[in-house]
Amino acid sequence: MHRLLSALALSVALLAMNAAPRSAQAAAGEAGFAFLKLGIGARPMAMGSAYVALADDPTALYWNPAGLGGAQGAQVTVMHNEWIQDFRQEFAGLSRSFGAGTLGLGVSGFYTSEFEKRDDVGNLIGHFGFNDFAVTGAFAHRFTGHATGGVAVKFLREMIDQETASAVAFDLGGLVGLGNSGVALGGAVQNLGGDASFISESFPLPRTVRAGASLTRAIPSVQGKGVLTAEFRKARGDDSRFQVGGEFEYKERLALRAGGMFGYDDQKLSFGVGLIQRRFHFDYALVPFSSDLGTTHFVSINARL
Repeated sequence: MHRLLSALALSVALLAMNAAPRSAQAAAGEAGFAFLKLGIGARPMAMGSAYVALADDPTALYWNPAGLGGAQGAQVTVMHNEWIQDFRQEFAGLSRSFGAGTLGLGVSGFYTSEFEKRDDVGNLIGHFGFNDFAVTGAFAHRFTGHATGGVAVKFLREMIDQETASAVAFDLGGLVGLGNSGVALGGAVQNLGGDASFISESFPLPRTVRAGASLTRAIPSVQGKGVLTAEFRKARGDDSRFQVGGEFEYKERLALRAGGMFGYDDQKLSFGVGLIQRRFHFDYALVPFSSDLGTTHFVSINARL
């Protein structure tokens, strides 16, 4: 089993490079549950993952729980991500506002095709699976003065063959709009909690700090709206990273997006498009890797109920 887990950890690490999830078999002092570093939602990913000050739909469950305060009424978001080397990611989330508060619930998963299981001399003895799973519940409260605070609790589980690791983590976030300027400031501290264990190995959670700003302005001359956003991110075990993104929305029907990422080894740019049809938003994002790992494709649908 140790050979099996070590081989899987090495394979995933080689595939993922700087942005990739690695298995729970982490080195001493190294964070596990690294799938938590992989973003959610086609719109955020198309904008360079700079979303902590812009989140206003059920994907705020991942980016900043305070952003749920901007998710008006009842909303549902589903996402599928065709990641690299047969890895896939799923997300389904919903939010419901009432009075000055908003509740959110989301489920996400990260998985791949089966691996071959071999004995110590290399004989094929079967196959085994690998998957990560998270369930998140969150609450956001809107204060006076365009300020919102939020908290999220997450149950995490990773499975390799028949072995599992689980943990409970918490996120805290804040979001404030600066009057009618269209400027918003946001910040979040994510994955707070104690160490988890996998068989006999202990590892900390990938605690992450995010801080950013966004600017939203109407562009009457072209019947559109423009958005600029920027974010600083520091996760346990990673270097500091900086992301920027932009969006142009035309007549509340079509959105074009692009982003840039700095401090990543293999991710530099992102692109995307959104189609708006009354209560439905259809979003697509393309995030290429600069190495030979391939290109990731995100597809999301958001519905206002």
